[in-house]
Amino acid sequence: MNRKLSARLALAFAVFFSLVLSYRVRAEDGKMNVAPNDSFENDLTGINTNTCVFGGWFPIGVVTDDGASEIEIAADVARTGKKSLRVTPNPGKLTGTIYYSQYNAGEEVRENRTGTGVSGARTIAFRLDQDILSCDASVWVSKLSSSQVTVKAIWYTRRNRIPFIKIAEQAVSQPVESKDGWYKYSLHAIRCHTARQVQIAIETKDAEPFYIDDVEVYFNRSPHVDVLVNQLGYETQSDAKGIILQSSTELSRAPNSFSLIDLADSREVFTGKWTEFGYNRQWDLYHWQGDISAFETPGRYVIETVIGGLAYYSPPFEIRDNLLVSRTGEPAYRFFYYQRCGMAVPSFHAACHLDDAKMPDGSHRDLTGGWHDAGDYNKYNGYTPESVYALALAYDRRKDFFDQFDRDGSGRADILDEALWGAKFLDKCIDPDRLEMVGTISSGYGYWGKPEKETDNSPGTGDERVVRDDKRNASACLPGLALLGKFVPEYLATAERLYEKHGGNMQAILALHIATRKQIYRDAAGKRAESLLPKDTNSSAGFRELAEYAIAFPRDPLVPAIKSVGAARLKELKVVCSNLFGITRRRDSDASFIFFMHYRDVNNWYVGESRELMDAAYEGILLDMLGFKEGRRIAENQVSWILGRNPYGVSTMEGVGSVFVPLHHHRYNALPGNERGAVPGAILNGITRAWPDHDRPWLDMHPEPNPDYQPNEPWLPHNNRWLFLVGIW
Repeated sequence: MNRKLSARLALAFAVFFSLVLSYRVRAEDGKMNVAPNDSFENDLTGINTNTCVFGGWFPIGVVTDDGASEIEIAADVARTGKKSLRVTPNPGKLTGTIYYSQYNAGEEVRENRTGTGVSGARTIAFRLDQDILSCDASVWVSKLSSSQVTVKAIWYTRRNRIPFIKIAEQAVSQPVESKDGWYKYSLHAIRCHTARQVQIAIETKDAEPFYIDDVEVYFNRSPHVDVLVNQLGYETQSDAKGIILQSSTELSRAPNSFSLIDLADSREVFTGKWTEFGYNRQWDLYHWQGDISAFETPGRYVIETVIGGLAYYSPPFEIRDNLLVSRTGEPAYRFFYYQRCGMAVPSFHAACHLDDAKMPDGSHRDLTGGWHDAGDYNKYNGYTPESVYALALAYDRRKDFFDQFDRDGSGRADILDEALWGAKFLDKCIDPDRLEMVGTISSGYGYWGKPEKETDNSPGTGDERVVRDDKRNASACLPGLALLGKFVPEYLATAERLYEKHGGNMQAILALHIATRKQIYRDAAGKRAESLLPKDTNSSAGFRELAEYAIAFPRDPLVPAIKSVGAARLKELKVVCSNLFGITRRRDSDASFIFFMHYRDVNNWYVGESRELMDAAYEGILLDMLGFKEGRRIAENQVSWILGRNPYGVSTMEGVGSVFVPLHHHRYNALPGNERGAVPGAILNGITRAWPDHDRPWLDMHPEPNPDYQPNEPWLPHNNRWLFLVGIW
C-alpha cells in the first residue's frame, strides 16, 4: 500500500471513529414517541401566532371566549406529571373560533362562525413520508365511566389546490385497560396509499369534560435499503468521497462490504467495508458509512452492496476533475433566466407583468423586469441585489469558463447578460436622488396560473401589482453594481455614490476595488480588516470578510492574524459538522445541536437548510484557500447533501443528478407541459423539519400538485450561494 493511500485510510478511520461516537444510538432504545406535548407538561400558550396553542394540539369544533367550549392544559388532574389536557365539550350551536388544517401543514382560524361546540382534541396533521405504512397510537383518558370516547386516526390527501381532503378514518371506542379512573385506548391504523397526512383525534358526543394524558404516536415504515451518494459525483482528488447505506428497518443480516462498479464495462474496480452507525431514533433510520476516497480513476460508476443475497445499487455518479464547475455552473445561472419577469421566456410563458407597478400614492412607475423571487411571481429586493452580485462575481472569477456560453449571440456571456437584466431592474427601483429603493412588488400569494394572465399588462387599468415599500436603503445594491461595473462601466457611478452615503462591508469594498483599482478602496479594505480582527485569538468573529480580504491581498501583513481566525472557525465547523452526513447543524434553545430549524407553531415561517449548507460550504473553501485543507472536505459534504447524499436520496438541484422530487412548489405547474412546476437549475429550499418538536427530516415526495413550500420551493438566495461557491471552487 503506498504512503498516500495509507495516510488517507488512517484519516478516514479516525473520522469514522469520531463520528460513530457522536452518532450511534442503540435500536433497543426503541422508537421515538412523536406525539406533540405528549404529557402536556409544557404550557405553550405563549407561542407568537397563538394558533398552535398547546404545541401541536387543536380543538375540534367551535371554541368560545367564556371557556364553555374549549381545550386547555390543566393542572388539577394528571395521570403522570402535573398536567393534562382538559376538553370541555359543548354539543350546542355556538359562535366562536374554529381551527382548521390548511396549506403546508399549517392551521387557519375562522371567527364568528356558528356551529357545534368543542367535541374533542386533535393533533397536528403529521406529514407522512412515502414509506410509512401504518400508525400506532395510544392515549389515556380520564372520564366518567358512562361517557363514550372515540380515538381516531384520520387520513388526508391533497388534490389540486385543495390541501386537506379526508379520505379515511379508523377508530376505536373501547379501552384496552383502566386504572384509577383513567382509560387507555390503543389504535393500530393502516395507511391509505394516497394519504399524505394523518391526525390523531380524541372525541366524544357527551357534554362532560374529560382529560387526555400520556399520548403515544409511532409510525411504521415499509422495509427498504438505499445507497446514498452525491449524484453528480466527486472530484478526482477529493478525500470526501463518502457514501452512506440507509435502511428503514433493522436488518437481520448486517451489511459487510460494498463494490465500486465501472459502468463502462460493469467491472468491479474497488471494494470497501461499511462502518456501522446504528439507529438514529429521531429519524427512525439505520445507517452505515463507506468511503471511496482512495479511488481516483475518472469514470462513471455505481455502488453495489449485497445484503441477504440481494444486490442494492446507488444512483450513477462520476469521478472527474473540475466536476462541480463544469456540470453545475451553467444550470446555476440559467435558473435566473427562467425566473425572468417582464419578458417572454420561450417554453415557459409569455411576457408578463408589463404593468408593474402601482406606487403607494396610487401613481404608476415603470418597474417591469427583474426575476420572480421564488415559486410565486412577486419581486423582492431582499435577494435580487445579491443575485446581481452573485452572477457578476461568478463571471469575474470564472470568466474563461462562462465566456463559452452565449446562446443569444450577443457577444457577451449569458451569465453577464443575466446580471445586466437584474441590474436594469435595480436601476429602475433606485431613487437617484435619495438613493433609496423599492422593496417589494407583490400581489400576495393567492394567484396560481400563467404569469402573463395575472394582470392585463396595461398600466392604469386598476389591476397593477402594488409596491409595498418604496423607501428601503439601497446599499444592498452596491456590491453587485460595483462588480458589474468592471464590465459595464455605467453602473460604477451609482455604486460609488452608494458607498459615499452608506459605506459598505468587505464584499462592497472589494467589489469597488476590483472594478476601479482605486487606492481609496484598497485602504478602506485594510481599515475594515483591522477593525474586524478580534482581540481574542480564539475567536472566529468576522471570519468570512477577513478571509476574503486575505485571499484578495495574500501578502498583506494582517494575513497571519487572519489565519488564526480561520483556525478558530475551522475548529467550530468541525464540531457542528461532526455527524454522519458531515453537514452543518445549528444550536437549539437549549444549546444542543439540531439538523433542522426548530419551530413550535405549525404556522411559523420556516424553510429548508440549503442557504445554511452553502454558506458553510463557502466558508470551507475559503479555509482551503487559506491553507486549511480540512475546509474543502467540509465544503464537499454540504454539496453532497444537496446533490443526493441525504436521507431521501434525491438531488435538490433540478437537472443535476438523476433522482429529483416529484414536484416543485412553483406556479409554473400551471404552464402546459410543466406539471412538475420544475425550473432547470433550481435549488430547492431543501430538507426541513417534519414536525415542530422532532428533529426529523421532511421533503415532500408526494405526487399530488402543490407540495409544501418549506422544502420544495426554489428561491433566489440558494442559487446565489451556489454561484458564490462556483466562483471560488
